[in-house]
Amino acid sequence: MKTLIVAITVTTLSICTIFAQSSKKTTFLNVISKVAQAENLEISYNPDNVPLDDSTCFEFSQFTDSCYSEIEKLLNVTISKNKTHIIIKSSESEKIRISGIVIDSVTQKPLPYAHLLIKNSGSGTISNIIGRFSFQIANKNKGFNLEFSFIGYESQTITIPAENTENLIIKLKPRPYALADIYVLPNGNEAVDIVKRAVKNIKRNYDRNTHQIEAFYRNTNYRDTTATQLIEAALLIEDKGIMHQATTTKIELKEVRKSTNYQIPMDKKHKAAIKIMEEYFGGHRNIFYRSYSNYVRTYRDDWWYKPLTQYTTFKYEFEGCEWMDSVKVYKIRFTYDQLWPDGRRASENKNIDNGGFIYINSEDWAILKIEHWWKAISKNHLQNLAIKDNYISKNEIGYQKINGKYYLKYKSGFFPPNGKNFVYENPDAPEKEKIIKERQYAEMTLLVTRVVTDKKEMDKIRYREKLAKNENSYETKYPYNPRFWNNYNILKENPVEEQFVKEMEWEKSLDIQFKENSSNHAEVE
Repeated sequence: MKTLIVAITVTTLSICTIFAQSSKKTTFLNVISKVAQAENLEISYNPDNVPLDDSTCFEFSQFTDSCYSEIEKLLNVTISKNKTHIIIKSSESEKIRISGIVIDSVTQKPLPYAHLLIKNSGSGTISNIIGRFSFQIANKNKGFNLEFSFIGYESQTITIPAENTENLIIKLKPRPYALADIYVLPNGNEAVDIVKRAVKNIKRNYDRNTHQIEAFYRNTNYRDTTATQLIEAALLIEDKGIMHQATTTKIELKEVRKSTNYQIPMDKKHKAAIKIMEEYFGGHRNIFYRSYSNYVRTYRDDWWYKPLTQYTTFKYEFEGCEWMDSVKVYKIRFTYDQLWPDGRRASENKNIDNGGFIYINSEDWAILKIEHWWKAISKNHLQNLAIKDNYISKNEIGYQKINGKYYLKYKSGFFPPNGKNFVYENPDAPEKEKIIKERQYAEMTLLVTRVVTDKKEMDKIRYREKLAKNENSYETKYPYNPRFWNNYNILKENPVEEQFVKEMEWEKSLDIQFKENSSNHAEVE
């Protein structure tokens, strides 16, 4: 369809504005007409892809640039001006979508959490658990290089096309190595010495200045294998840099959508205990702040579990080498090995495996990835915790290099459920006689989609926009703007999420649930 440009005069807009003021609800056209009238301009837009006729309750107290930015966000449009007109265009036409899969060129197996990064830019994404990706790229980046990388493989670069491209197959080549490289540490050092050197270089490798991170957050709750809640959010994170305490971090919630919570809720006693524990940990009721916490950023602040600094509390073993392009990566296993008062070490516990891996770049000594797990070896152990596949906790954290410095790229793992840990077959029985029917748990993913280091490009997070660290983000209702999510970069869905959506929509659609669980939802009498 040919683009239809509609020029609406100020006189007509004034009439619409007066009519709209007679009701609490108005349209975006009426709202922006106020701005046009104040600036003595007309409006040009295409009604086929710019929905100014949509209704809204939003009101502006003054006609400033914040009005434009708010409409841009709500309607997913771009607004510009010339001497005579306010020009409104859909943002969707300014995006290029690239989707496909990243696989091992030899085995043809998918590579989970492979990095995608626009070269010399802070914009990127990752592949999902089965190697698939979907990346919406600003039109201005066409012709730039898009790099695919994964530890143990040679990176591959493609040119960003000028139009949407689907079903790309990116085959990364495993990087061969000499057998002698596997077990030989540099200069005869022990594994712990590699970790110490990496920690010593944290201040050099990770940004010490204020930077901002745009990120996508997803929290999925389950009762055993049945879906019970979905929370997704677009976050703006302001990090003061590695030299400042993690408590200086600010987070603004740009957009959020929350489904109905079908988990079995906690009782009052359990809620009170959780609240005391969270306050003891420094106010971590806010799931968005909790998701940004990671070992490198908080290596000096973590209150007890410090594999990067407490070298007598952990045991370190050299597991061999992997490769990132032509750079050797040391793989160090760490095991929690606290000395107990009775003289035993934590690693001697036959019931639990507590440890993980640290991946360290041999050239600049940067930490590229950390994997951490708590695994119950004995099935009868820790029955009072929500365990999935015998894992009490399982997390993975990856970092990326942009213009010479490293930043968080993603974090994934298990999360405390938004409800009870267990559903019992006999809930009224004495505690020792209760039989667990189902376990409740949550999984979390934080994906960094853009890193901004230029202060001129940063959006200031004002005090009133900053999320409170002790805010119960499970229970708080936030505004929901469905149009925003139509053109937003998120981690590509996994096949299991088709079943997740089906289970979540047994009562009503997810879109209705998102609307009903938002602050802008009003019950119709």
